[in-house]
Amino acid sequence: MKSIKEKVTDWVLDRIHDTRLDSEKLSLKNHFFYFKIEGFCDEPEIFLVATTFGLEWGYNTFIWDGPSIPLPTKKLTRKLPWGTLKSMNREQKKEKIINEMVKAVTSKKREYRRCQYCNKKMHLNGFYDNKTCSACAEKHLGIYIVY
Repeated sequence: MKSIKEKVTDWVLDRIHDTRLDSEKLSLKNHFFYFKIEGFCDEPEIFLVATTFGLEWGYNTFIWDGPSIPLPTKKLTRKLPWGTLKSMNREQKKEKIINEMVKAVTSKKREYRRCQYCNKKMHLNGFYDNKTCSACAEKHLGIYIVY
């Protein structure tokens, strides 16, 4: 089984080869490429997008506009300006993009915790507090959560 670094490396190199993602002039702007963290919890996805500013990493999420209205949004976790990449040779660019992608994946994975009762690992959105998932809060703490 490949490590996350190996999976990221293969994925990034494919994007660079297919779309020239490492080039300010040749890259397809504002097209989101999604990397799925396979085998990890609910398999979240990290996006990589070339913009006029540079490369950006993040993920799709929701913000709540009231008690029951989730609004989809994008959360940026990393940015790499074109100016930084211009000063690098092709191999340095590849390594920098790969390292930033690994950091974005690591950042997303840190948002997951393990419940003290059921021992399931899940995203923070599924928790009542820092140690207890919502389902176990109802079951073990007697706290009824309205969804």
